[in-house]
Amino acid sequence: MDLNEIRGKIDGIDDKILELFIERMKLANDVAKYKAENNMVIFQGDREKAIINDVCSKTPESLKKSAAFFFYNIIDISKCSQINEITPDEEIPHESGIKSNPVVAVQGIEGAYGHAAYKKLFSGGKPQFYASFKEVFEAVESGAADYGVLPIENSTAGEVTANMELLEQHKLFITRTVDVECAHVLAAKKGVREEDITTVFGHEQAIRQCARFLDGKSGLAVIPYHNNAAAAKMVSENPSGALGCICSAECAILHGLDIVHADIASDPNNRTRFICVSKRLEVYDGADTVSISLSIPNISGALYRMLAKFAVNGISMTKIQKKPLPTEFKTPRFEDCMFYIEFEGNIEQPVVRRLLKNFEQEQNYFKFHGNFRKE
Repeated sequence: MDLNEIRGKIDGIDDKILELFIERMKLANDVAKYKAENNMVIFQGDREKAIINDVCSKTPESLKKSAAFFFYNIIDISKCSQINEITPDEEIPHESGIKSNPVVAVQGIEGAYGHAAYKKLFSGGKPQFYASFKEVFEAVESGAADYGVLPIENSTAGEVTANMELLEQHKLFITRTVDVECAHVLAAKKGVREEDITTVFGHEQAIRQCARFLDGKSGLAVIPYHNNAAAAKMVSENPSGALGCICSAECAILHGLDIVHADIASDPNNRTRFICVSKRLEVYDGADTVSISLSIPNISGALYRMLAKFAVNGISMTKIQKKPLPTEFKTPRFEDCMFYIEFEGNIEQPVVRRLLKNFEQEQNYFKFHGNFRKE
């Protein structure tokens, strides 16, 4: 046979496969409807294993793994279709408006980047400052504050691990996000020269973001501080002329410090993404991103099969990141892996609601973090 003849035969086979696929999908949906109407278990792991074992028994050794993978895909596509066929489309209760004159919990003090994020997010209300990120989460969860503003990731230093972990530990929802430019400067007391500074204070994230500049200063002691703005305040109040801090230009001016070296971040476009969290689920007009965390078994193909649910439903994923599973959900053998995921969608869409319901029912660990507009 020449190439065109071979391709013609392949096209004919593909037509038959498509015809049989359509027929199989219809029958699979009929099975799901029958089981739902008769209160039977919809998905049976033993049935799936039996299908794969039968396929492998009929397949040449060199194609066994490929055939199993092929049929796993068919099964997963069928399951997605069955879920959409039989899962009730239940609305997710939520509020759609921002509270008026809210109290907003912010880590640090006036002039911190968190304070800048607050000002970008809220035109009114009152900021309430806390010493730690944990206290911000606790304030919102307890009702002492209506909202909390927290850094979640930086364009240079990556995620703020502590806040990603706290997000799992607390029953709060993400309502909005905002990016804040972090144009770090080296600041010191009035009249202090750059060469006079022997010790620099700054938040550990800011230190990482300015690593190139700091590493080029031999003999300079760099000490982590709980907040950049707090470090600026401390330097302004300390009588020593050998201390410097990493902060924003606005913060330096606020605390009466001189900017001894501007633009010290390694990336000139250095930005930090902040989230706004609330105790109640609030979804505003224009919300286009859904955030979840879920676990999957630590076995071959499990991640691919989970991702197939997004592909089959035509949903685009915008972020996926592996995370440690919360301690209370770990097994002695640490069999499950957890992923933080953001994807395009809105909870007003039935396909999104059904996907969330499916994950909630199927995964050992699942948490819906919110639906917000990604700026």
